[in-house]
Amino acid sequence: MRRTAMMLSAITVTALALTACGSGGEPAETAAEGELQTVTVGAVPVVDVAALYIGEEQGFFADEGLTVEIEFGQGSAAMIPALLNGQYDIQYGGSVNVLQAVASGLPLVATAAGGRTTGVVGEDHGGVVVLEDSDIRSAKDLEGKTVAVNALRGLHEVFLWRAIENDGGDPTTVDFVELALPDMGAALESGQIDAASTSEPFLGVLGGQGARVVSSLYVEADPELVTALYFVTEEKAAEDRELIERFNRALEKSFAYATENPDAVRAELTNFTQIDPALIDTMVLTNFSWGLDYDDLLLIAELASDAGTLEDPEAAAEKAGAFVLAE
Repeated sequence: MRRTAMMLSAITVTALALTACGSGGEPAETAAEGELQTVTVGAVPVVDVAALYIGEEQGFFADEGLTVEIEFGQGSAAMIPALLNGQYDIQYGGSVNVLQAVASGLPLVATAAGGRTTGVVGEDHGGVVVLEDSDIRSAKDLEGKTVAVNALRGLHEVFLWRAIENDGGDPTTVDFVELALPDMGAALESGQIDAASTSEPFLGVLGGQGARVVSSLYVEADPELVTALYFVTEEKAAEDRELIERFNRALEKSFAYATENPDAVRAELTNFTQIDPALIDTMVLTNFSWGLDYDDLLLIAELASDAGTLEDPEAAAEKAGAFVLAE
């Protein structure tokens, strides 16, 4: 398997904070709200993050004495050093990246699920797309092809590895290249890559431009996958558990509201992406089911192990689950 990093152009996402607060956990004060503690969340601009905007809009975080500020980046693995350095209080990112980081010895623990697969092939929030005239029809056909992912060895590469195997193909022959999610369409059109593994809202954007889905990689890897996690440093979990629990209570309400009000999720997408409003109604939303346990984490770790990016899945799942298992 070859892995290649490509030059990146500017990321065309709107990295707006949810509030006008400063970062670093300082209180934010308004006449209406009184003092609210700012929680800075590092994230990537995918559909799951709309839940944070919903929680702020509906007052769920304010009810817990919190206000949320988001800082966007390209990939969760590359953003972890900023979490370790205290730039973020909490990070949202690909579930695979968290388990890999824990397995490598980094002091991180998962605090909540960030999103799940819908479990429905052809109707999921992650997919591999090709140009309409491509001869690629399924995951197996990606053998020997160049496939873009937003982070090498990350969620898309690991889950696609299993999807290819499940379709009877050999993932070791795939040339995975790293590209920012907003840059994949141009690379696909120019012929730099044969396929792009991406997530909503970018999946819907590419579909609106004529790209064709050939693999619902999350579902095809396993229909029970947790695709993203919220996580913190071990030090944060030990010293500020109350803050995390307040954040989680608000997030759980946000997930429930998002599940019951999908149009509200769609309405938030323009807050952090530059997207044609005409495409929003057709986008597939994440499964916002609440809950996270050891089995969820072990499944992720086992897939990463199968792809050769993690050695001891049981140990990684146990360490990553230290916060949620202690609840």
